[in-house]
Amino acid sequence: MVAKRIDVVSHGDVYAVAFMDESQVIGGYRNGYIRRWKIEDGQQQGLTMQGSGECNILAVSVSRDGRWIVTGDDGRKVIAWNAATHEKALEFTEDMCPVFAVDISSDSTRIASVDGKAVQIFSITSGTRLLPLLPHDHVVSVKFSPNGRRFATASFVHGFRIYNTHNGDILFDSEWPVHKARSPVFITSNGKFIAYSAGSSVSLWDCVSHKQIGSIITHSAEIISVALSPSGGCLVCGLQGGKIVIHDLNALPLKYFGHDVGVRLPMQRIADNYYTSSMRTFSSVGQYTLVSFHSYK
Repeated sequence: MVAKRIDVVSHGDVYAVAFMDESQVIGGYRNGYIRRWKIEDGQQQGLTMQGSGECNILAVSVSRDGRWIVTGDDGRKVIAWNAATHEKALEFTEDMCPVFAVDISSDSTRIASVDGKAVQIFSITSGTRLLPLLPHDHVVSVKFSPNGRRFATASFVHGFRIYNTHNGDILFDSEWPVHKARSPVFITSNGKFIAYSAGSSVSLWDCVSHKQIGSIITHSAEIISVALSPSGGCLVCGLQGGKIVIHDLNALPLKYFGHDVGVRLPMQRIADNYYTSSMRTFSSVGQYTLVSFHSYK
């Protein structure tokens, strides 16, 4: 399998991206802007959202029910937005440093955020902190499990942890770093296969068998971020130097895709301002080569 691709040169500093659905993407920009783009024609959808001051948007997540957009920024804020109106719904600022990653539980009721020092869990509707502050030094990533009963954090220095969402108990704590190489490692998954990037290449892995699928996808520059569309039909890679590469993965067997398998990526430019950032999950070394939450259906 050779993935089809389009190259898009970004003229704007965009640090985070998430798929709204198979046809739209959300971009988080420098100076606090959040924009929603239609993939087919590159047109902006709705009004531009403005975060806290001129802070950079470092993380974006979209709820599964499509009602919420959540952003994290280097101004020490997590903001929940109404996805339909693009209006600010709630702001979370308690005990925060710059926010590197955010995620939303599958039932769209909880927000998880990490800021390099700790993970926090909030109610998306009331803003109430649901668990005490959970320290994890150099933590840069967070992800809920598909059923929302667990969440995991990953640290550049102290490996990764899996927690009980109900009480915050640590269920697993690795003893080794997430990666030892100098190149950053990024992982994204649709629950059926994993896209794993390191350096300038991406490999694809079956979630159940843990075997590689398809060919290794290579680029001319180092990858700094990856994201998969909800069905898994599109993979976006952000490269050093401002280029984005979008891969059409529909040549993979049908079993690797969600219900929107018939949606194919239009082979055209999306938008000059579109850029991608990481949907980071967890990787490791040794016998646990890949660690992620999966749904086995």
